[in-house]
Amino acid sequence: MLASTGFYAILNLCVKELSYIPALEMIFFRSAISFVICSIGIWQAGVYFFGHNHKWLIIRGMAGIMALWLYFSSIQNMPLASAVAIQYTSPVFTAILATFLLKETMNKWKWLFFILSMIGVFLIKGFDSRLPVLYVLIGLASAGFSAIAYNAVRKLRHTEHPLVVILYFPMVAIPVAGTYCIFNWVSPIGWDWALVLIMGLCTQAGQYCMTKAIQMERLENVTFLNYAGIFFALVLGFLTYGETFGWISLLGMTFVAAGIFLNLFDRKEKTTGSSPSTVAINKD
Repeated sequence: MLASTGFYAILNLCVKELSYIPALEMIFFRSAISFVICSIGIWQAGVYFFGHNHKWLIIRGMAGIMALWLYFSSIQNMPLASAVAIQYTSPVFTAILATFLLKETMNKWKWLFFILSMIGVFLIKGFDSRLPVLYVLIGLASAGFSAIAYNAVRKLRHTEHPLVVILYFPMVAIPVAGTYCIFNWVSPIGWDWALVLIMGLCTQAGQYCMTKAIQMERLENVTFLNYAGIFFALVLGFLTYGETFGWISLLGMTFVAAGIFLNLFDRKEKTTGSSPSTVAINKD
């Protein structure tokens, strides 16, 4: 999951550099590249192309495209810092939804760790209380659809190959974004095509790592690591654009790190105290 957040940080950097290209066109690019890579991988693995649990595969694809579309919409209509901060509520929605769909319950300490990290995110990225209510709701809806997508991936862990799960995002996104591109095409300029390719490759790598992590581990443990993406964003922002941060941001980073490590420590303690058979099941 940490590798996934790293790849998505690079992806976000490419999207920022290609800001003159419409959001749906960028979704089309990344989906087209992902579709080609997934198709080749599925063929080499000898896996059934369309999967088995079509209901949850389609839900995963539809939730994914809605989450991304709404997220880009919120970014375009409010300060980037606020849009990102709102999006980081998705792990909480994920954990809540998992209690109903997957029967994965969380203890009170994990909720405390969630709250600690969320406070850290808002300290780092900032929050403008004068934001339009409509786009705040759109941002929260994006986080909600992300939670549905995560739960769908977890739901498919016993029946589907990770590449098949990933495939259903571009299968849904390409027709939607492609239709938009027909009427609103903006061609990348020169070396920007290289950024488009990097964006697509990072999408595929990030999706694969995320899918594997969710299929291998409880949602409360892996989606929590999404908060680590804030560190990647800060480092890339400093190296690329010279963006700096003050003591409030440093305090926020401390909160985020504390929430992540306390969550992982809590899981380690429970695993260590489990019986050998329980540990073996969790490891599988």
